Amino acid sequence: MEAATLSGSLPRLKLSASNHKLSWSQGRSIISVSCRPSGQLHDTVSSSSSTDRRVTISGGLYELSPAPKRNPVGQTHCATSAGAYTYGESSLESHSHAAEDKVGVLLLNLGGPETLHDVQPFLFNLFADPDIIRLPRLFQFLQRPLAQLISVLRAPKSKEGYAAIGGGSPLRKITDEQAHAIKMALEAKGMSAIVYVGMRYWYPFTEEAIHQIKRDRITRLVVLPLYPQFSISTTGSSLRVLQNIFREDAYLSRLPVSIIQSWYQREGYIKSMADLIGKELEQFPKPEEVMIFFSAHGVPVSYIVDAGDPYKDQMEECIYLIMKELKARGFSNDHTLAYQSRVGPVQWLKPYTDEVLVELGQKGVKSLLAVPVSFVSEHIETLEEIDMEYKHLALESGVENWGRVPALGCTSSFITDLADAVVEALPSAKAISTSSSTSEEADYDIFRCAIKMLFGSILAFVLLFSPKMILACKNYLL
Repeated sequence: MEAATLSGSLPRLKLSASNHKLSWSQGRSIISVSCRPSGQLHDTVSSSSSTDRRVTISGGLYELSPAPKRNPVGQTHCATSAGAYTYGESSLESHSHAAEDKVGVLLLNLGGPETLHDVQPFLFNLFADPDIIRLPRLFQFLQRPLAQLISVLRAPKSKEGYAAIGGGSPLRKITDEQAHAIKMALEAKGMSAIVYVGMRYWYPFTEEAIHQIKRDRITRLVVLPLYPQFSISTTGSSLRVLQNIFREDAYLSRLPVSIIQSWYQREGYIKSMADLIGKELEQFPKPEEVMIFFSAHGVPVSYIVDAGDPYKDQMEECIYLIMKELKARGFSNDHTLAYQSRVGPVQWLKPYTDEVLVELGQKGVKSLLAVPVSFVSEHIETLEEIDMEYKHLALESGVENWGRVPALGCTSSFITDLADAVVEALPSAKAISTSSSTSEEADYDIFRCAIKMLFGSILAFVLLFSPKMILACKNYLL
């Protein structure tokens, strides 16, 4: 989910180990990932732009080369080569050349609890991710205790939401269907591939998918995050997991890999979205009077301002491209963009979906078509948050005619375009041998240990002996 490359190409990127600093350059839509055992970066930035943007992901940096907005839709993809350690053995490389070429495609998604019993551990996995709750390095030891506290406090409300949509998330089932559809689309194009599903926070975890990829002895891999726009909290988090796995495994570190890093600009995606929107508009008595309401998943403002997350820019560009396509088809409806699903007391991207819905109703908007633009599969944020909570709020605020565009799911044109993206990305797959560095900053010193002990003791006291404080935290977080 790349705002820096709005001309139809994505930047070049290199990713080191623990610091995973990424260097981007404009031009061919390629990402090169180089994994270093020490986590040190020795990359150069090649860019046609005189200025850079930086995206911080869990202590590392993504360096983004900005490009002008409002450019034509392009067939964009981003290929990544996973870095390799230099080993004395050459048998693995010779085996890869000699063996039959086996292409793998790894779909990455969020994941979701399949039963109500899964909700609390799923939430723990979510909030234990340092790309979701970004703590200063000094306080990162609090990540898991804080995740446990938040997951316990939020679980009852989340269970109500999942119960309202049938008792669990349909995300795994839909993603499996998408995987099968992409496999069939690739075969129709003459490419045989095994398509895997790796979820970030629930089964099947990304680690499980990678383990199966190793067992199948895949010789070339395309990684396809199912997020149209890049964000630290989605694609960035998944890439960090892959990076950690690859740099610790001899086989994987030499595996040629391509990553389709963001694809919101692709013509097939834009046209598929326009198809669905146009179809839903025709269901209204007066289609020309309908307000098109794009609702995207939000991220904290600090991700954009402090870490340089390109998500907001990419989302705005995505909306522009979709509306441009709709206007070319004769639709001249007004539209707006808002952000949903904020959590906690921090400031998130504005405007907020719930607040905008109330404002539109008060302004006399009578017909509204909700478009979940950052989601390609139905899940709790479309089925419960939009279809139930936001629909009720809109009707209560004065909107009379409500509609909602379905997620793309297995829409034929969408699946075909994803298959095209895989075919385009595959030729750029390659492995890069890197040398290791022995220098590494110590994670602990006496001062840090003392601080950790102090705050750990305070946290333990709060959790064990202060029920009132827990209740206050619950009201604060929820």
